[in-house]
Amino acid sequence: GYFAMGLHVHSSSKPVDSSAQNSSSCEHVESHKAECMQQSASGDQATTSDGGTAKMLAGMRMDDLFFQEPPAPVIQGGYDFDQWQWCKKRESQQVPSAEELSDPASFVWAGEAPELQRKLFEEGVVVLGMVSEKWMLRLEDFCALTDYNDVLSLGCERREDGFSACGEVLAGPWKEWMGELKHSYGYASVITAFPTDGDDQGWHRDTPDNKESSDHQITLMIYLTDVRVSNGATQFRRVKSKDEVSFPGPRGTVVAFESSRTQHRGLANREGSPRVLMYIAFDEDD
Repeated sequence: GYFAMGLHVHSSSKPVDSSAQNSSSCEHVESHKAECMQQSASGDQATTSDGGTAKMLAGMRMDDLFFQEPPAPVIQGGYDFDQWQWCKKRESQQVPSAEELSDPASFVWAGEAPELQRKLFEEGVVVLGMVSEKWMLRLEDFCALTDYNDVLSLGCERREDGFSACGEVLAGPWKEWMGELKHSYGYASVITAFPTDGDDQGWHRDTPDNKESSDHQITLMIYLTDVRVSNGATQFRRVKSKDEVSFPGPRGTVVAFESSRTQHRGLANREGSPRVLMYIAFDEDD
C-alpha cells in the first residue's frame, strides 16, 4: 500500500540570498501517525502559506564604519547542547541486527518507485514513503547503544551526531533501490534542531563550495519526531518549479532529495521541544 501526505509551499516574492543569513520525546503513538495519513489522504491539495492551494507532490553584517557580529542564538527550554541525546536507553535494549534493519517490509512507498524516482530527478526532492514504528524503535536502540563517530555544531542551535561505516546497517531498506540508481551508502547522522530565537539556516547544497557538484549525492531524511514548519522543517527550492516547499509530516516520514544539487535549509525551531531528523546519504558510484 501507499500513503499520502501534505506539502507546504512557502510564499516568497524572490529567492533569499543565503550570503545574508547565518549558515549553519521521541515517544509517538501509531494512532497519531494514522490520523496524519488519513487527513492527507482525504484530498490531494495542501494549503499554502498565503491562503491559496497547491497541488500536492504524491549575520554578520558590514555597515559603513565597522564590522559587527550579531548575538548568538539562544537554545531555549533548558536543553544542554553538549549532553543532548535524542533517544533514551531502555531496559533490555540490544543492538539490532542488520537483518532487522534491512527488512523491506518496514518501509511503505508513497507511490510507484519509478514515478517517485522521476519526480526526484525532475524537482530534486520527493516524499518517498514511511518506515514502520517497529523499525523506528530498533533505530532508537541502535543510536542509544552505538557510539557516534563525531559530533558537529551547525550553529549553536543545531547539533549533528554522525555515524560513518557503522551506520551502513541503517540504509538497508533502500539499499537495493539505491543500487539500481548506482549509488552506495556514504554516511548517516542525527540532526537536532533545538528551540531557538535564532535565524533560519542559510540556503546551501551539501557540497564543499555550495555549488552543484558532479559528485552526485542522494540523501534520505527520516523524521525521528513529528516535523512542522514551526519546529524546524527543512525547506527546499525545487529545481524545475523554482518554488520553495517543505514537507511537514509525522514521525517515520522519509523524504529523498538530491543534496548535491537541490538548495535547502533548516527553518528555525520556534516550538518548545527539539526537532530530530536522521540523514542517510548515498554517493554516486565511481
